[in-house]
Amino acid sequence: MLYCTLFSYTQETEKKSRFIGPTIESDAAFEKAIQSQEYVVVDFWAVWCRPCQLFAPEFEKIAKKFYKKASFYKLNVDLCPATSIKYDAKMIPLIVIFKNGKEVKRYFGLTAKERIIFDLEGIMKR
Repeated sequence: MLYCTLFSYTQETEKKSRFIGPTIESDAAFEKAIQSQEYVVVDFWAVWCRPCQLFAPEFEKIAKKFYKKASFYKLNVDLCPATSIKYDAKMIPLIVIFKNGKEVKRYFGLTAKERIIFDLEGIMKR
């Protein structure tokens, strides 16, 4: 039964989103992604992480609100070990906001989407 649950979730996460870029599956792809636009928001996650599964729809809503102003990506921590270590992704989900390729804000664990939206709006006004 566990296999079926993981398999179903894996299929679910592979659905294309209009608002979130392709899942980052290499450290090199991460570096390219954070330079892709002035504002970039990255969700560090893993298929096996239940809180990550719970946060996924919220991340989609945030991306939908800001997709014209920022790029949104999901980074699979199991496939990007160097980046996961560099950004201390011991607790996931980890949401990191970048401005011009530099980290400006991070959130560990489940975070209210309203908090992230509020902070992202403030960052974009600076």
